Amino acid sequence: MGYKIMNAIKIILVANFVLVLSLYTITGTAVAAENEAVTTVSINNTITHLEAALKAVNVNDFGVAQEHMKAARQSAKDIIGGSIEVKAQRGSNALASARRQAQKGDSAGTATSLKEAIEVFKSLHNPSETGSRGGLY
Repeated sequence: MGYKIMNAIKIILVANFVLVLSLYTITGTAVAAENEAVTTVSINNTITHLEAALKAVNVNDFGVAQEHMKAARQSAKDIIGGSIEVKAQRGSNALASARRQAQKGDSAGTATSLKEAIEVFKSLHNPSETGSRGGLY
């Protein structure tokens, strides 16, 4: 009789463990999918603002360019995830360089740095360019 009770307890414990593990996996997958969606939106917002800043620089409207660069910097802060985050930091560094050059009124330097930042942020969408752990598509 005691043997049957011990087996029943073991079965209940294993079933509970499997249930908890399943719930954890489902929750983890949902969080990962949500993070990927937020990251994709952040990348797209960053690129949009960088392209708008470049257009403003090309017509020497540094005030508008600065506003778009500020917004791009905010969007870039929401990019998360391993090698993507490292690459996003490289793009943010190019963006910071563009902002400094824009403050000096250097159109050519600002445009070059903005083009570099755009290229980096666009590459985050392409797994072949970001390596096996990066990319969103």
